[in-house]
Amino acid sequence: MKKVKIAVLVFVILSLAGIAVYYFLGNRSYKSYETVQELEISEVSEYAEADGALVRCGKEGAQAVAKDGTLLWNVTYATMKNPKYAFCGSMMVVADIGAKQYLLSDGTGSTKTFTTPYPIQAVSVAKQGVTAVLMNAEEKDYIYLYDKNGTVLSEIETVVARDGFPLSLALSEDGTKLITSYMKVEGDEPVSSVTFYNFGEVGQNNIRNLVGQAQYAECMVPRIEFWDNDTVAVIGENVMELFSMSETPESVFKKEISAEIKSISFGEYLCMVTKNKDGQEVLEAYDKTGQICMKKVLTLPYVGMHTEGEEVVIYSYSGFEVYHVKKGLIYQGTSENGIRQMFVIGGNRYYLVENRLVRVIKLV
Repeated sequence: MKKVKIAVLVFVILSLAGIAVYYFLGNRSYKSYETVQELEISEVSEYAEADGALVRCGKEGAQAVAKDGTLLWNVTYATMKNPKYAFCGSMMVVADIGAKQYLLSDGTGSTKTFTTPYPIQAVSVAKQGVTAVLMNAEEKDYIYLYDKNGTVLSEIETVVARDGFPLSLALSEDGTKLITSYMKVEGDEPVSSVTFYNFGEVGQNNIRNLVGQAQYAECMVPRIEFWDNDTVAVIGENVMELFSMSETPESVFKKEISAEIKSISFGEYLCMVTKNKDGQEVLEAYDKTGQICMKKVLTLPYVGMHTEGEEVVIYSYSGFEVYHVKKGLIYQGTSENGIRQMFVIGGNRYYLVENRLVRVIKLV
C-alpha cells in the first residue's frame, strides 16, 4: 500500500510539473534574438521559403540553402526571359511566362526542361511533380496536366468568348484536383467563375472532369489556393470563400470583405492583412471552418508577411513582429540593416533577409 501511495504522489508531482512547464512555455514571450547563422547574400529578384529551405530566385537561376548554410541545390535557367516560380513541398517549377518552356526540379538539383505547344501564362505543381500549365492561344486557352516526365495526362480547352479570361489556377498536393479562376464582363460588370476539376475516379464520371463551379458577380478573383489537399480558399476583391473538396467542392464558409486586401499567407491558419476605411492595417487569422482565431491592429508600417504552422511574422523595413495565433504577440524586434523579406522556419527560428545579409535568427 505504501508503494502505491508513493507512486501516486510521484505521478501527481510529475503532472503538476508538466502543467507548469506547459503554461510557462505556452505563455512565454521573448526578449531578444540572436543570430545563429549568416548566409551569403546574392543579387536576386526575390526569396522564397520551400520545405524549410531558403530559395534564392534570380533571373538566371535559383539556389536552395538550408538553415545551417548548406547549399541543397542549384538550378540554372539562363535562357528564360521572364521566369516565374511555384513550389509544393520540395518540388519547384519555373516557367518562362509568355514563352513555351518550363523547368521542373525535384528538390535535389535534378532538373528536367519541357517545351509546351503554346505560350505559358501560369503554372502550378504537386508534390510528386504533376504540373498544371495554363497556356494562351489567342481566342482559346489551354490547361495541360503533365506528369514529372512531361507526358500529357489531361487537356482542358476554354474559349475566351464563352469562359472569359483566365486569372489563376491551382493544383492539389496530390495532383488529382485542379481549380481555375476566369473573368468575363457581363453588361458593364465583371463576373468571375471558379471551376473545380477532379482527375480521379469521381471526376472520370463527369464531362471534362468538371465537378463544380462557383460564380462571383461584380468581383475579380485573382487568388485561389489549395490550403491543403482537401481545402480550397477563394479570395476575391470583396469576398472570401472556403470549400471542402475531398472529391467534389462543398462551401463551408463565405464572407464579404469590405476592406482592401493587402496580403494573404497560408500555414495552419489563413492569415490576411487588410486596410480598413479608417486607414488601419489589420491582421486576421482564420481556421479551416472560417472562424476568426486572431485579430490585431498592426502598429508598424506593414511591408510583408509569412506564416508557418501557428506563427506569423509581420515585417516593415526596419522592424518585425512575431505572433502566435493562440497566444498573440510574442516578440517585437528591429533591424538596422533594412528588412527585405522574412520567413518562419519553426522552433523559434526565422530567415531574416536584410539589404546586405541573410541571417537565421532565434528568439531567446
